[in-house]
Amino acid sequence: MTDNTPTDAEIVDALLAMNGISPTPEEIEQLVAAYPVSRMGVESLYTMPGVRYAEPAVTFDPRI
Repeated sequence: MTDNTPTDAEIVDALLAMNGISPTPEEIEQLVAAYPVSRMGVESLYTMPGVRYAEPAVTFDPRI
């Protein structure tokens, strides 16, 4: 990890602060532990070929 790369704990702290959330220290530990798996899940959404610009779900158009 380079000097400019934030740790998972720093990222979680920043996300919590940005959203005004004040969990207990135990909850923060759990969030930091779960962050890598959550991040991988989000990143995997961008790796699926051919679906980047596809509709995310079936949509309803009331004009039809």
